[in-house]
Amino acid sequence: MRSKKHEQTAARLASVAKSRYGELRRRKVRPPLDQLIQSILWRYTSVRRGIRAFRELKRVFVDWNEVRVSPVVEIAEAISAAGWAAASADAMRKALRNLFESRNAVSLGFLKDLSLTQARSFLQDLPDVSRDVADEVLLFSLGADLLPLSEDAARMCSRLGLIGTRRATLQNQKDLMELWAPELYPAIALLFVDYAHGVCRESKPRHKDCPLNSVCLKEGA
Repeated sequence: MRSKKHEQTAARLASVAKSRYGELRRRKVRPPLDQLIQSILWRYTSVRRGIRAFRELKRVFVDWNEVRVSPVVEIAEAISAAGWAAASADAMRKALRNLFESRNAVSLGFLKDLSLTQARSFLQDLPDVSRDVADEVLLFSLGADLLPLSEDAARMCSRLGLIGTRRATLQNQKDLMELWAPELYPAIALLFVDYAHGVCRESKPRHKDCPLNSVCLKEGA
């Protein structure tokens, strides 16, 4: 049974997410491959920097096939001078190359014709594409009512008292999805991207930098 504190924390998280990222359901839907590239970038940096890097890639390269055949150093230079650019460039190119090898095309448009389970399975077969990254593609590009849950996000939600364990299990994902209306999932997913890894980190979490500091149990401080 949910406690009053539990409900207040869930409401606070939803309020922060909505105020920072808005009504994302109303925004233009990205093609699935665009979203996969964007989600890979988000795993290495913030939402804002990831979006900026994505736009630079679209400006510099003709298409994703050109990114696939380009040297990692050139891809990284188009993204950022920061250290995370090389790692994200390598991850993107690996995914694009694997996609081309398996489909003989650089496109994920066919995902719309698959079930969500089949689409997720295909995405997770790509190099370094975790379940939460796959679920972001399903959420933002295919309209699935899913709340992506990474290990970092599970740890954050556990510290907030929203789930009992720090693992990104299917049960924890289901329990979290029951806390909010589906229209809030996109904004909450972006909040997880911005704060679960860099702020609510495993050791020495940066509580003072977290907008949920007032409702956090501050475990692991």
